[in-house]
Amino acid sequence: MRVAPLIERVGRFAELLGMATDLALFAALRDAESTGRPLGSDAFVAELEQLTGRRLQRRAAGRKATERTEQLELGIGEIGKVSP
Repeated sequence: MRVAPLIERVGRFAELLGMATDLALFAALRDAESTGRPLGSDAFVAELEQLTGRRLQRRAAGRKATERTEQLELGIGEIGKVSP
């Protein structure tokens, strides 16, 4: 890995600041930053998951639908509710 001063890596910094903004890319970066999840291709994230041994891919929020269905069938979701 080569580490160089910013001016060597970027060139004219003023030109970098004057570039057009890709709002979709900026929103994805902000989302990744706020969730702490990596930003990259599916292959990149899968490789990170393999290296770290952790799930990093975004998953659906909440419980799995099958768990909720099983709870309702058993009446677990009704515990603590007061009937009218």
